[in-house]
Amino acid sequence: CPFQCIYCNQNTITKTKSVDFHSLSVLVENFCKNNSAFADKEIAFYGGTFTAVEKNIQKKLFSLVKPFFSEIKGIRISTRPDAIDDEILSFLQKNKVRTVELGIQSFSDSVLSASARGYSKAKAIDACKKIKSANFKLGIQLMPGLPGFSPETQKETLAETIFLSPDFVRIYPTIVLKDTKLEKLFRRGSYEPLSIEQAVEIVAAMKSEFEENRITVIKTGLHSDIEKEEIVAGPFHPAFGELVNAEILRTKIEEKFRKNLTLVISSRDVSLFKGFSERMLRKLKSNLKIDKIPICVDANLPGNKFSFQKIPEEFFW
Repeated sequence: CPFQCIYCNQNTITKTKSVDFHSLSVLVENFCKNNSAFADKEIAFYGGTFTAVEKNIQKKLFSLVKPFFSEIKGIRISTRPDAIDDEILSFLQKNKVRTVELGIQSFSDSVLSASARGYSKAKAIDACKKIKSANFKLGIQLMPGLPGFSPETQKETLAETIFLSPDFVRIYPTIVLKDTKLEKLFRRGSYEPLSIEQAVEIVAAMKSEFEENRITVIKTGLHSDIEKEEIVAGPFHPAFGELVNAEILRTKIEEKFRKNLTLVISSRDVSLFKGFSERMLRKLKSNLKIDKIPICVDANLPGNKFSFQKIPEEFFW
C-alpha cells in the first residue's frame, strides 16, 4: 500500500514486505488441487491496497491465477475508496474479480481527517456506489475507535453503511500497533483507545443493527495470530468475535427476561455463558440483579436461540 494511515503498520498485519510470485503460484495451485470438490472457491488478494499497486504487478498477479480461472468462482480484492474509478473497475471485471472490499473505516469526515485517511466521506460513498453499479459484490471494512470516534460518528457510519446496503461488513476495533503514528499519539496522551468492554459493546451494537437490516457481518476483531509484542494498546482479544456474540445474546436475553421461568439455551451457546471467566453470565446476573439463573440446555435448539419456559431447571448458574 502506498499510503500510511496513522493506525497502520502493514508489515505487522500481513507479515510480508513484498510479493513472492513463485510462492503465490504454488499456493494457488495447491489450493485448487486440494479443494477440487468445492465449486464456490475464490482467490483473495488482501493485506494491501490492490488497485493502488503498480498496474504491471496487478497484471502479473492475475496472470498467475488465470490458469485456474475455470476452477474458481471468482477473485476478491481489498482496496481503498480513492483507488477506485470506472477504468479500474473495468480492468477488474476483465480479470474475474467478483468482490471488492473497501477499507472505509468510517463515514465521518472528522474521523477520516483525524486518522489521515486522505479521502472524504463523499469519496467513500461514491466508490461504494460505483462498485455496486458495476455489479460487484461490495464489502465494507469499519474501524470503531479511531481518533475522533464518538457515539455521533458511530451513528453516522451505521446510517451510511445501512443506506449503501453492502453484501457484507467486517468490523475491526482500532488497535494501537508498534511503529505507527497512532502509537506516537498514544504515548503523548493525545489518543485513548477503546477498552475491551467498550469495544465489545460498540461492535455488538453495530453487528446487531447491521443484521437487523439484512447486512451480514463476516468478521469482528483482527485475526488472532498478530504477535502480542506488536500490540501497544487497545481492545485486542484472540476470541473477540465470541465476546461480541456473547454480548449480543446477553442483550437479547435481558430484553426478554421473565422472572420465575427457566431459561432454555442451545448447547452450542454454553461456551458463551461459561467461557472467558463467565464474563457474560456475571454481567447478565448483575444487570438483572439476581444471584442465580435457572438453566436448561437443549441440544436441538439452534445457536443464538433461547426461550423462557415453565419447566424444571437442569442447572443454576
